[in-house]
Amino acid sequence: MAFYLYEAYVLLRISREVFARGVVNQLREVPGVEEAELLFGDYDAIIKVKANKIHEIENLVVDKVASIKGIVSTMTMLCVDDKILEQER
Repeated sequence: MAFYLYEAYVLLRISREVFARGVVNQLREVPGVEEAELLFGDYDAIIKVKANKIHEIENLVVDKVASIKGIVSTMTMLCVDDKILEQER
């Protein structure tokens, strides 16, 4: 099991013109995406991503995730890890 410094959840809106389950299946194949699930509500799906640097999460979301056909928008929420915060003090 690999250790990653940063973890984030990304909420996704998916176009009604594509099959949402197909988009989620594509997301599950993207390196760096740990989990991908469909949702009910304001957002259509959520993914969990991990990386060793914040810019790697940015690159993953902007270059790989957002470029998948049917993804309309993303909202990335970076998790706060107390151990990392203590190291920065």
